[in-house]
This record gives sequence, structure tokens and C-alpha cells, in this order.
Amino acid sequence: MDAHSLTLRFKTSILVSAVCLALSSCANPGKTVDEAGEKYGRTAIGCVGGTLIGGLAGALLGGRDGALKGAAAGLVAGCIAGHMWDKREKDLQRLAAEENMKIQMERVYQAPSQDPVRAKKSAQKDNQQAPQNDTVGLVAQIEDSSMFGVNSATLTESGVRQLEKLAALVANARKGEGTEKAPILVIGHTDDTGSAEYNQTLSEQRAKAVVSLLAKQGFNAEQLYFQGAGEGRPVADNSTQAGRDMNRRVELVELKDEEMLQKRIASEQHNPRYIQQSKAHLNQVPYSSQSQRSASTNSTKAESKTRKSGERASSTKGIDFGGKPAAKDNWELASRFTPNYQGGTGLFSSAVANDAPIRSCSNDSKPVIGEVKNLAGKALAQYKTTEFMPGMNGKVWAAKVNGHVVYINPVAVLAESNEVAAQPMVAFTQNYSKKNSEITGQYQGHATVYPGQKNMLMRIFIADSKAPIQCLDLLLPYGGSKAVDGTLYYPKQQQTYVADYRPRNTDI
Repeated sequence: MDAHSLTLRFKTSILVSAVCLALSSCANPGKTVDEAGEKYGRTAIGCVGGTLIGGLAGALLGGRDGALKGAAAGLVAGCIAGHMWDKREKDLQRLAAEENMKIQMERVYQAPSQDPVRAKKSAQKDNQQAPQNDTVGLVAQIEDSSMFGVNSATLTESGVRQLEKLAALVANARKGEGTEKAPILVIGHTDDTGSAEYNQTLSEQRAKAVVSLLAKQGFNAEQLYFQGAGEGRPVADNSTQAGRDMNRRVELVELKDEEMLQKRIASEQHNPRYIQQSKAHLNQVPYSSQSQRSASTNSTKAESKTRKSGERASSTKGIDFGGKPAAKDNWELASRFTPNYQGGTGLFSSAVANDAPIRSCSNDSKPVIGEVKNLAGKALAQYKTTEFMPGMNGKVWAAKVNGHVVYINPVAVLAESNEVAAQPMVAFTQNYSKKNSEITGQYQGHATVYPGQKNMLMRIFIADSKAPIQCLDLLLPYGGSKAVDGTLYYPKQQQTYVADYRPRNTDI
């Protein structure tokens, strides 16, 4: 190694050490800066941190002139990044106090860019994975008890007053910052009282009522988006009145640009935070196969058999998969799955999930979430990736359970976004043998993938309530052809039973 390379490496080491000292610790930088932000203000941290880091980088890599230029650039970037969201948060807190509104604030951060598969494998346990002045947006969770009446999407008199004040506050701030074109997304949420479909429709109507009021207050309709999430994203336990009150909320999301909005929408679709409070009634309403996407799949022997059987469902009931009674509230895979709240988009929130354990799919149901819509009818490009997770590019996965082969066709997961590229069919052959290998029945499934620190959770619900299988929980590796672990839930003797199920990419 030449002298120049040694000097550069030495300077870089000094820079890294200085940054760690400036932020007090490198063991947990997010937590350290967050604590400092609470004590001294995030804007001050952003200014000081930006100036110090910029100046040190400039000095080490460009001498005295570099130090001055670096410090100036760091000062501007750090101050602007911290000030805008810091002020917005304080203004909203003041409004909440004036109007006796219950508002929970969350910041949205952008993590350093890196390879998505490697990022998932090395994800930290702490949700704070990036310096806190990397803020790209703010989320306000507003309890809507004073905004809407029961089963109503019409704003109350107090709701109109509160939102008009909120609109004026945000509009003035955006005008001063020159961020009038930044997108705003309003999401409606309900508790789990009533059917999932009804709640989704009601929550969308409420979200639209809010953005319509914002438009009347001067916001550009092209920057206003709304969505109805219904009961599908609970943040508290619906079995208590306090929990239901928290779940009935309007979520106001303000982000710096549409790219961040796309990533936020994608990350929320697979956020494991919400399955920690899921306690919906399985098969409460018929599942639908809406929004099914086709994906090219590799033709296999099992797939051919599935096609031959057409859409017929087995009339066989009470198939014994050799399992045991499922625990009422516990999850058999709990020790093998630790959620990763950053996911694959590079965004994560300051909101940390509570300590509630993740329940099994037998205590959950398919979330009914509406699409994001624009008040002006403008289309929003989706955050989309095309590369498949290794080994999960549309092939059939299968495994034998107590003599019966259960197929998932296909397993197709996109690498970066964790999105299921094609909703699978769940098929089975009862009492499988070389002489008896025809598909006995098949059912439409609905799958969602949730990112974990070491593996992914794929949760599959069966669309037909008469199916001999209720749902499946699979732990899949970040790249591979065999499940790390898995469970299959099925009805037996008017109870829910669970059996081990570890499928692999196969051509059985």
C-alpha cells in the first residue's frame, strides 16, 4: 500500500472516530442522537452534527479550504433537515393542546442505502437504525372521536374547526419552506367492530372527507392522497375500549417528495408492527381474490396437476394432518422470528411496536386495505422492484404432512420490496403415493410477507372457509429453496389444530 493510500485511510479513520465522539457513541447511534435531540432539540443536533461532520470531512480530505466549505455545506444541510420537521412537530403539539386533540407524532427516517438482502440479514434489533436528522417526513396519528360520529364519514363541527386550524398551520409552514408541492397522505383507520369490508369503506370515506377539507383550505388537490385501511392496521388491542379508541384514528402523513411517499406506502403494506395487535375473527367475512396479479411461473409437474383439477374444491372434510391443538394466543414460531421494522424500502418510523406477542395466523385474518387514491385523480407510481428473491421466482413449493402433500403454487416474492408477485393457490393431495398423486383439491390463498431480522414471515390465508386448511405461517430465508420453519392450521373436532409444515421448492 502506498503512502497516499495509508494517509487517506488514516484520515478516514480519524473522521469516523470524530463522528462517533460527536454523537457520543457508535454502539447505538440512532438512540444516542435521539436522546440528545430530546435534551437539546433535534434542530440543534442537526446543525451541530452537520457542521462538525462536514468540517471534519473537508479538513481531512481537502485541507483548510475544504474544512470551511465542508462546514458550510454541513451547516446548511443539517439545519434545514432538522428545522423543518422540528418546527412542524412542535406546531402540531401546540395545536393538540389548544384543541384537546390526541395526537401521536412519528418521524420517518431514511436509512443508508445498501443491498436489500444484506440489509435484512444484518438488521439491528433496535428500530432506530439511522441518525435522527435523516428525517424525510412526519406522521401524525390523530384519534378521530371528536371528528366523526359513530358510523359517519361527515365531519363534526369540532372536527371541521380542528382540521381548519391544522390546515392553516401546515399551509403556512409549507409556504415558508417552499415545500407546497410535497405530497400529503391521509389514511383512515377503524377498530374491528363490524365487517372488514364495511370498515374499509367507512375509513376511506373519512380520509376523503379530510383531504377534501384540505383542498378547500387551499391545498393543491394533486398533492393530496387518501386511503382507507379499515381495521387492518391496529396499533392497540381491540379487546379494550382504550385500544379501540386508539385504533379509530386519522393518520396524516407528510413526506418530502413522491418517491418517499411510494416507499412509505410499500413499507406499510408489510409492516410487522400491525400483526402484533391482530386479533380478528378468522373467516368473519368471505375472502375475495381481488387485485390478483399474474406472474410468470415455471411449469412443473405439480403445477400441471393443479391445472388439470381446474377450480374444483375438495368436498373432503376433517383431514387429519397429524397435529396438536393450537395454543389460543401464542404463536408456535415466536422463538424463530424477530421483526425488522425497516423492511426493504430503506424507510423506518420512530414509532416502536409494543411488547405484544405476534399471534398465529389462526388468530388473525386477511387484512382488507384500500388502494391509495389521489383527490385530483392523478396516478401515483408504485414503488416496484422486479428482481425475485433467490429461490422464490414463481415455482411450486410442497411438503408431506402426515401422508398428505400440501402445495403452494407459486411462491413468488420480490427481493427488495418483500411484495408477493402472485397470490398463490394452496392445493393438496390426500394420502399421497406414486399411484395416488392427483390433486385432491385447491383453494385460493392470500399471502403477505413480513420482514424479519434473519428470515421472512409469509402468512397465507385460505379464501374458502370450507377448506380443510385454515391458514399457514412460513418462515422463509432471504434467498433459498426451503422453509426455515412453518406451521399449518386446520380444523379438527371443532378446534384449531396445528401441524409442522416446511415446504421446499419442488417438482413432486
